[in-house]
Formats: sequence, structure tokens, C-alpha cells
Amino acid sequence: MKPIDSSTAHRIIFSARTLAIITVCFAAYIPAMKAGFIWDDDYYVTNNQLLTEPGGLYRIWTSGTVTSQYFPLTYTTFWLEYRLWGLNPVGYHVVNIAIHIINSLLLWLVLRRLSIPGAWFASAVFALHPVQVESVAWITERKNLLMLLFSLLSFLCWLKFVLDNKTGPKAILLYVASLLLFALALFGKATACTLPPAMLLILWFKRIPLRARRILEIFPFFVMAVGMGLFIMWWEQHHQGTGTINLGLNLLDRFLIAGRALWFYLSKLFWPVNLTFSYPRWNIDPAAIRQYLWPAAGILLIISAWLLRKRLGRAPLTAILFFAVTLFPVLGFFSLFTFMYTFVADHYQYAACIGPITLVAASGALFMRKSIPGIKFIVPLIASAVLLTLASLTCLQSGIYLDKMSLWKNTVNKNPGSFLANAQLFKLLFDQGNVPEAKFHLERALHLAPYVQKIDSRVYASLHYQMGLVLEKEGKLSDAAGQYQKVLDATDYFEVRMTAYYHLGKILSLQNNIEPAREHLLRAIEIARHHHNDYILNVASAELILLNEKSKHPAK
Repeated sequence: MKPIDSSTAHRIIFSARTLAIITVCFAAYIPAMKAGFIWDDDYYVTNNQLLTEPGGLYRIWTSGTVTSQYFPLTYTTFWLEYRLWGLNPVGYHVVNIAIHIINSLLLWLVLRRLSIPGAWFASAVFALHPVQVESVAWITERKNLLMLLFSLLSFLCWLKFVLDNKTGPKAILLYVASLLLFALALFGKATACTLPPAMLLILWFKRIPLRARRILEIFPFFVMAVGMGLFIMWWEQHHQGTGTINLGLNLLDRFLIAGRALWFYLSKLFWPVNLTFSYPRWNIDPAAIRQYLWPAAGILLIISAWLLRKRLGRAPLTAILFFAVTLFPVLGFFSLFTFMYTFVADHYQYAACIGPITLVAASGALFMRKSIPGIKFIVPLIASAVLLTLASLTCLQSGIYLDKMSLWKNTVNKNPGSFLANAQLFKLLFDQGNVPEAKFHLERALHLAPYVQKIDSRVYASLHYQMGLVLEKEGKLSDAAGQYQKVLDATDYFEVRMTAYYHLGKILSLQNNIEPAREHLLRAIEIARHHHNDYILNVASAELILLNEKSKHPAK
């Protein structure tokens, strides 16, 4: 029998490792394939008219009618999938899982290209770590997956361009391809803007001199990143409504949030327990000295890695800075809509976790090389145990995304003080007719709502509106009227006021308060006509006709 040469053996090992990541990752995400749509998947897929209307694809890229941030590439993939499998969630979930696996394999190629020890193990941990479940099992987070997919492809092209250090048509082609792929990454999600700083880090890590030529090569990436960042900030202010949110945070508050968030994300990487969809929102108090310990510890860690770089090498500082820089857009220095509910989320560190994971994997690989020959077999056993544990945790975590009810109940169990989860659970239970349990969660949300009132009066007012609906259904009309009046006192937002005017007018009519009832119904009709809400216009007009008849023929 002809012996296997080294190159053939290498290909077999490479194929086996690739197959292992694909197989185990798909197995870990089997529960996600059975899941449905959750939370804001309706904005992105199920109720997104841009996926169904003529000219929708063109408007995805050019119009301001998109209901979320500017994610044209992400919406385009949904547009294509809608034509393949409609609103069957299985297809969307399978695509998410497939992109995540491809990202893991691309990460392996990047780390091999950088000659980093333990590259395969790092990519396997990335693929199977349960903090990634939120990005993979939540259809909306396709934007995260696409952002990293094209960032890695762009980085691979740029890396080959830099490390080969050649000129000519092939080098130009690699450079242009890297720029175009980076543009696609930005169109997937704007947080790809952290790629240019990562490029500078890699140049420093590989000890490549940062001469004028290198700066000029990276400069276009920075221009694209800054341009998209400024555009997204404008978009959120004028189209997403972030400009109406007042988080009440000054620069010092944001600094304290960022310091704590960095350690929070690290803790979830090394001890991934009690992962939840919405974490408790921290109380930020600049007067509390202990809150300064988080950012102080982070700064001390960076300084230590810098001072010890000659002894430990450049890898620790590179990994730490990559982690911090990649997380920077979501650390709190920029206002995000989700900060109403929490300052942290698992999907925020989808790409950033590559830094710490790679550092630990490389350290383990170096330890194995230098360890005593007699105990080297222990390291692969430990690595296998780690991967199987992570895969099991990922499988369990994927199960909470089965449907909206599973997601919000799991969130409330782990974070009873979640305003978001209690409010969402109320809606689901109320729609199912489970009024007593729905009311319990609504009362809990109202108890948690005072800070929300300061941030966004619309959200606060909607809670009182929903409580009015509950009380109205229970027949407590006077109490319901009081809730609708609180809506009118709390916000100027037309949609909530319009429905509150209608319900309040209907209740006053039932109580024979003719003139106040007429006044409120007329206001509901006026707002509905101005904003083209046919439903409220019709029901309020019908109620007004009945009221006018009642006023002509009052009951004796």
C-alpha cells in the first residue's frame, strides 16, 4: 500500500476539521431551525412591505421608508428569500446558520494566514459559543452575520495584498476587491466601520512598518467607515426616531457604562451562564466610587499589556485592543434604541469576541507545544470537552428562540425586572385572552416604567393605553378612562393620542357625558383624517353618529 504523503495528509486533516465545524455547528443549532419569528422580525420580514411591493428592491437601497437603520444588503437578502420560501421561517434560519458557519471557516483562514497558533480551535469556539446564539437564531440579526462575512472576506483580500507585498494588476485587483467587500460589509451593518482600526492593529502585530504607503492604502477604508458612520447617525435621527429618545446620559455616564460593559462581555465569554435576551439595565451613578473600578481595571489591563509586550509579545495587547475597538460603537458613547431597556446585548459582541477567543486558543496551543510530552494528550481532551460543552449550551440557548412566548418567558424568568419582556409578554397574553396574567405583567411593566417616561414618552403612554384596554375589558370604565387621560397627559405623539381620544370618547358616551364625549371623538377623527388612519376614522365616526342620535333622543 502506497504511504500517504504529507500534503495529502494535510488535506485530509483540513477537510476533517472543516467537516467537524460544519457538522457540530449545524447540530447545535437544530432547535433554531424549528424556531419562528420573534420581536422585530415583523419590521424586517413578516410585515415589511418592501419585500412584497413593486419596486421594493429599489426602495430598499434608495428610500427613507425603511423602518429601521440603513441595512440595504440585509434587506436585499430577505427580499430574495421571500421569493424563495415566502414567510416560512425555516429558510431564514437555515441561511443564518449557514452564514455563521462560513464566518467561522473564514475566521480559521484569517488566523492561519496570520500564523496564529490554535487557529482551528479558535474558529470552533467562535462557531459553538452560546453568546453567538442571539446573532444566529434571531432572524433580524442577519445584519450581524453579513457584516462579519464581508468584513472577513475584505480582510482576507487586504491581508494577501499586504503580506505578499507585490505590485501589478493582481495586487490592484486584491486591493479593489477588499474595498468593494468592505462596502458590502457596511451595507450589511454600519458597525463594520471598526475594520480599518483592526487593519492598523494587524500591521503593528505583524511588525510591518507603518510608512506613508500603508497609511495611504488604509485611508480609503477610513473615509468609507467615517462616511457611513455619519450617514447612519443622521438616518437614526431622522428616520428611526432615535432623536426623540432622551437617555439623559452625559459623557461621564457613558464612560462608566463603557467600562462596565467591556468586563460584562468578557465575563459572558468565559462563563456563559444566565444568557438572556434582555439583561438588567444598570443604574449609573457617577457619585458611586465603585463604578469607576470597571473602567479603571480596563485601563490598567491595557497599560499592563503594553508594558509587558516585550515579555509576553504583542498578541495580548492586540487581542484586548481589537475587542475594545470592535465593541466601541455599542459601548454607550453613541445612543442606541435598545439602551432604553439595557446597555448590553449578546449580539453586540458577535465580532468582537474573536479577540479574546483567539488569545486563549493561541495560549493553549503554545502551552501544548511546550508541555511535557507525557501529558500532551490531556490538552486535546480538554479542548474536546470545552467544545462539546459549548455546543450543548448553544443547543439549549437556541431553544428559547422557538417563538415569542418562549423568548419573553425565558427573559422574565432570568430578568424579572425587564421592562421590555414584561411589556411584550403582556401583549401576547392579552391577545390570547389571558387577561389576569397579562394584567400582572403590565402592572409590573408600569412599575418599572418611570425611567422610560423620561426617555421616550410614547412608550410610557402606550403602557397606560394598554392598561385602559384591560380595565375596559374588565368593565371598569371609570378606571379605564383615567388611564386614557394619563395617555393624553403623558405624550404629544399623535398615534397614541388618537386611540386614547377614541376610547375615552366611547366611554364618556356610555356614561352619557355627551359634550365631552363628542369633543374627544372629534379630536380622534381630526387626527385620523390628518394621518390617513381609516380604521380610527371609521370607528370614531360611527361612534359619533350614535352619540348624536343619543343626544337627540335622551333616555327618559
